[in-house]
Amino acid sequence: MRASLGAAAVIISLVLGSTGCVGEPASKVVIKVDDELRQQMVAITTSISGGGASFPDAYYQAVNVDFNAIVGSEVVTYAKSGSSDGRAQLGARTLDFAGSDSLPKDDEKLPADLLFFPTVAAPITISYNLPEVPELKLGPETLALIFQAELTTWDAPEIRADNPGVKLPDRPIFVVHRSDGSGTTKNFTTYLSSAAPATWRLGAGDEVSWPRSTQGAEKNSGVAEVIKTTTGAIGYADLGDAAKAELQIARVRNSSGNYMLPSADAVAEALTGSAISPNLTFDPLNARTPGAYPITAPTWILVSASQPASAAESLRVYLRFLLGPAQDQALALGYVPLPSDLAEKANAQIDRISS
Repeated sequence: MRASLGAAAVIISLVLGSTGCVGEPASKVVIKVDDELRQQMVAITTSISGGGASFPDAYYQAVNVDFNAIVGSEVVTYAKSGSSDGRAQLGARTLDFAGSDSLPKDDEKLPADLLFFPTVAAPITISYNLPEVPELKLGPETLALIFQAELTTWDAPEIRADNPGVKLPDRPIFVVHRSDGSGTTKNFTTYLSSAAPATWRLGAGDEVSWPRSTQGAEKNSGVAEVIKTTTGAIGYADLGDAAKAELQIARVRNSSGNYMLPSADAVAEALTGSAISPNLTFDPLNARTPGAYPITAPTWILVSASQPASAAESLRVYLRFLLGPAQDQALALGYVPLPSDLAEKANAQIDRISS
């Protein structure tokens, strides 16, 4: 097996809150559903479909398997296609709900009564492929220079400064990024704009104009696969896909100067320090708390409040499950559940979905 100590340490840290080495993520959690919600689930007769963000896909797929098993048929589906595409399909009413890691732009055509339901949070990892460097530290300014293709070899002075005493190879840097419209890209570039404003010049968005020397790949899984098969590569991807590909994962310097791996505690601390808007949007990126992982990303389910009667009931019950018992499965899948106060606010607006 190729060296993957960084990924292994992150997996055990995220799931169990400690450090060490493991071969596989934690086993699947058994979901406990109370009788009232179970009765609502088995009474569902209308199927609903969602799609969009690939960042939370592993969580939604696992949750949907549990939900559909209780219902007794496949009534909920989710297809990852990128946050931008999910919002576009919701606006065209070809989906009942959309997954998005980023907020819509002002010119997007979306329902006027759009509701945001935060579901989980997770780290955007900085994954790399350098077998001879089992541990790597990177500050935001260094990351900005790397992803702007201004640093071209791994032994550049800026990378050496982040890693004193580490023997870095004279190997070309191969930058990998998302080629599709992506909330992960939006969050990563927003982080760089905030944490390295004097260095980062490509702006923030679901898509940015990457240097021609870099390579794009579709979805988080595509980015992870290119990194896995390319020595000297570096890119950004969700933890689930990075762990599945057994990638090495860098420590990232936060606003307090601490180099952090994406542990459950570090992600939770970033969430705790975030201000929640009335519509339940929030920004945990570059959080100003000492123990926060700085590239912590939120994700939402977007739903129109006005629905046909049968679809409205299916959506309400699904969201009660997603924001209730299914939260217990988040950690085992590489995500962090919502803080209790935010989960309460999200649950409180479910009944706004009506016919």
